[in-house]
Amino acid sequence: MKKSLSVTLSIATSVAFFITSCASAPKDQPQPQIEQAEEIERPKTPQVPRKLNVVNSSVSAQKEETEESIYAKKIEGIKLSVVSSPKETTKGKAFSSPFVFKAEKTDGTPAAGLELSISFPETKINGQPTFSLANLTTNSSGTVIFVPATPTFSFNSEISVYPSGDVTNAEIAKLAEKVSVSAPYKVKTNLYSRGGTVAIVDFNASGKPILSNSVSSSNLLMALMRSGFVRIGNADFSNAILTDDIPTVYKTASNLVGSNSAYLIFGKVKYLTPIVKNADQKYTLTIEGNLTCLDMKNGSILCELRSTATVTEDKDWNCLNSARKLLAENLAHEIIYGL
Repeated sequence: MKKSLSVTLSIATSVAFFITSCASAPKDQPQPQIEQAEEIERPKTPQVPRKLNVVNSSVSAQKEETEESIYAKKIEGIKLSVVSSPKETTKGKAFSSPFVFKAEKTDGTPAAGLELSISFPETKINGQPTFSLANLTTNSSGTVIFVPATPTFSFNSEISVYPSGDVTNAEIAKLAEKVSVSAPYKVKTNLYSRGGTVAIVDFNASGKPILSNSVSSSNLLMALMRSGFVRIGNADFSNAILTDDIPTVYKTASNLVGSNSAYLIFGKVKYLTPIVKNADQKYTLTIEGNLTCLDMKNGSILCELRSTATVTEDKDWNCLNSARKLLAENLAHEIIYGL
């Protein structure tokens, strides 16, 4: 009985010891689930306030200002005008007075200190005008005064002025054109008395060349004589003209007229439209002339001209004669400022 009790006490003591041992585990024993969860937690990234986006947009807009917008601001409210311009002159003679232009603001006050570009014809290449630029700054009255050099070519052209800018930029060129102003720049030929030759090939309504007795050539000759040309006459070398080869025409004319002519005027006159009967029972015709003027010293092109003439007549057979006369007058006027 004592032995049984002793065994019981021994088991009880062992159980108690086991429970005590479990209960008294060291306090620094790791608690992995809780501590690991705390270690991997990261703070959230704060959101950027929307007002910062507004500031950035403003900076970006400033950076996007272009050459075009800068030029637009420069010319805003600017008005240009022609104060005065000289009468036409003759090749080799200076203009009698300067070209004067003025720049004003919206309120009518002078736009002082504004740089203006002046475009004017100065030379010719293959008979076509080439333009030069002069930059001048407006004075306290908003004006600029331009005196071109004595012209060495004849012109029927214009001189124009606009606020200086890069007009090779298409958008800036459009802006400049809106505020630009121009004046006639006319220089007559000095070959009135030097002597010349006229040769024109007429074409019929079917587009076939008429190889002799050109009416258009005779009409132009008379129109030039009425304008003051002397020592001029007609010549006939239609076949050379029909080659459309300038060296061939020049050689043929040189062999024919030699040194008697200072210049040669040659070309073609054709129907641009057939004769048309209108609703009012009248008839209309349009013809065109294409001419080239050569320097007989060396065969260089003095000018190339194109003009048209439209007439309306009661009778259809009067149309061609009237159109040829009108075209001759138009071409003579172009020759005066092109030869």
